Amino acid sequence: MDAAMIHSETRTLLTDALTPPPGCSFDSGVATTFSLDLVTLLGLPLHLAWLGHAGGSADEPDPIAAIEALRRTAAQLTIFCQRGRMQIPRVASPLLGLLEGMVHEVTAPHGGSFHPKVWLLKFVSPSGEARLRLLVLSRNLTDDGSWDVSLCLDGTVGRKSLAMNKPLRALLEATVGASHKGLDAARSDKVQRLKDEMMRCEWELPAGFHELRFHTLGAGRKAAGWLPVPDSGSWDDLGVISPFVTEAALRQLAELCTGTPFLISRAEELDALPPTVTAGYDSVWIMDERAESSDKEEAVPGRERGLHAKIFVGKRGWNTHLFVGSANASSAALVAGKNVEFMAELIGKASRAGKPRDWLGDEGIRPLLARYERTEPDDAADDQLHQKRLEEVRVRLCGVALTLHCVADDSGWSVDMAGLDRVDTGEVDARTWLVTVRSESAVGIDGKHAVVRLGTYGIEDITSFIGFKLVSGKHELCFALALPLHGAPQEREVEMLRAVLRNRDGFVRYLLLLLGDWEGGSGGGDGAVNGAGKRGSGGGAPPLFEMLARAYARDPGRLLHVSQVVARLRKESGDQDDAILSPEFMDIWQCFEHAANGQDCK
Repeated sequence: MDAAMIHSETRTLLTDALTPPPGCSFDSGVATTFSLDLVTLLGLPLHLAWLGHAGGSADEPDPIAAIEALRRTAAQLTIFCQRGRMQIPRVASPLLGLLEGMVHEVTAPHGGSFHPKVWLLKFVSPSGEARLRLLVLSRNLTDDGSWDVSLCLDGTVGRKSLAMNKPLRALLEATVGASHKGLDAARSDKVQRLKDEMMRCEWELPAGFHELRFHTLGAGRKAAGWLPVPDSGSWDDLGVISPFVTEAALRQLAELCTGTPFLISRAEELDALPPTVTAGYDSVWIMDERAESSDKEEAVPGRERGLHAKIFVGKRGWNTHLFVGSANASSAALVAGKNVEFMAELIGKASRAGKPRDWLGDEGIRPLLARYERTEPDDAADDQLHQKRLEEVRVRLCGVALTLHCVADDSGWSVDMAGLDRVDTGEVDARTWLVTVRSESAVGIDGKHAVVRLGTYGIEDITSFIGFKLVSGKHELCFALALPLHGAPQEREVEMLRAVLRNRDGFVRYLLLLLGDWEGGSGGGDGAVNGAGKRGSGGGAPPLFEMLARAYARDPGRLLHVSQVVARLRKESGDQDDAILSPEFMDIWQCFEHAANGQDCK
C-alpha cells in the first residue's frame, strides 16, 4: 500500500506505541496534550512498565498493577496539558493523587491554546543503548472515540547534533517555560537529558519517504502565521483534512493550489461558513454517520466522536508532502498563529508515497466518507450566550492564583480553597470538589468568599486536583485544575498505598507483581495465595517464599522495593496489629532481611 495513504481498516493503539521494544525498559519521557483525562493517563504507565497484561479495564485499571506501574514510571514521565482542559475523572480514586508530580498545566504565550500532541520517549536496552521514540498525534490524551491520525518514529542517538530536530527542541523549551508549576530538579534533569539526546537522534522514516521536517507553531516571541507550503511555487494538488475550520484559513489554503483542492471536515463546521468558502474546493466530504460510531459503542457525555485527524497532503512536481499533527485549518492555528502547535512533514516521491487524490480512493479513506450537503444551522443564540458565560468563568478560574490548604483536626484533614473572591461567577452556578472523591461532595462557590471549606477527608483522598462544575441554563461545563497544595500530610503516599492494598491478600498480590511481574489474571489474587504466602484454593500460583528466594538468588534488586514498602507500612502502623502485614509474612521477610545483612535467620 502507498505509504502516504491510510487504509480505512488500518488501526493502531497508543498503548502499542508506548510499550517498550523487546528487551528494553522505559527510561524517561515527555508528552504534550491539549485536553487530559486522568483515568486514561492512569492506565498508560502499565504499558510503559511492561504491565499492560495486568488486568482491569481502560476505565478502571487494576489498582495494584497501576500503583506499581506508577512507582516505576511517575518520576520519569512528564505530561503537559492546556490549563483548564483537564477532564473530570469518570472514576474517583485515591490513585489519582499519585499523578500530581507528573502533570503540568500550560498556558499558550500568545492568548491561544496549548494544542500540540507529541510524545518523546526514551527506552534503554540491557547494554545501555538508548532508543528514542517520537509520536506526533492528532489525538489528545483522552479516551475519545474519534478518528485520529498518528506518526510513530523510532530513532538512534548519534554523536552529532542535527538541525532538523531544532523545532522539536523549541517546542519542549517553550512548553517547560510556560508551565504553571516548575519542574523539580530531578525531573528537570531528565527532561534536559532527553532534549540533548533528541537533538542527536536520527529518525527511521516510513517506507516511501526520504525526508522529514518538523514545524513548531506559536512558540516564538511573537505570534506568526504558518501554512503548509511547498518549497517553491504552488501545490499541483492539495487535500485538507481538518475537523475544525475557519473561513480565513480555508481561503488561504485554497490559494496555495494551482488546481482546486479537496476538503474533509465536520458538517456543523462547514454549515457555519459562507457557501463561497466551500465553493473553492472541488469536492467536500464529511465522515459517514456509520463510521462515526459503532453500535457497540456506549455514548458518554463529553466524549469526542467523529473526525479529529489533522492532515494536509500536497503534491508538487515529483514529490508528495504529508503534514500530520495538531494544527486545524483554523485562524488560531494557521493565520493568527496564536495556538502552540506541532506538525511533522514527510516528503516522498509520489510514485511511492501516493498522491493526494489517493486518499479519496477505495484503498484510502473513501469508505468512511460521505459527500457534504449544506444545511442551514439552527438559531442557537441562546445556547451561545450560556456557553459564552460558562467559558468566561472557566477563563477566570484558570487565571487567578487559587490555592489549597490542609489542616489536621479530630475527624481527619480539612481542606480549604483560597482566592475565590477574585473570581466573578456572575449568573453561573459553580461547584467544586476534590476529584479523588465523588462529585456529590461538591460545595458551591459564588466569588464572595475568600476561603471556601471543601470538607474533611482521609489522608489518602487529599489531592491537588480539583474539579469544577459550571451550570448556566441547561448547559454545563466540567473541568479540573491542579492547584498548589499547602500543609498536606507527609504520609499521603503510604495511605494511598494502604487504600489500594486494603488487606493482606492485596499485599501478597502486590508482592507477586514486584517479584515476578506476575500476571493479574494468572492466579495471583482471588485467594490463590494467602497472607502467609502459602498456596490457597487457586493452586496455580507460586508460593511467596519461593518467589522471594528466587529474587534473592537471581535479582536481589527486586527485594529493595519490597524492603522499602514493608518499612513504610511497618513504620506507619507502629506496634499495633496491622491489617496488611501479617505476622506470618513478617517471619518470612525477616529471614531475607537478615540474609541481606549477612546475618543468620533466627
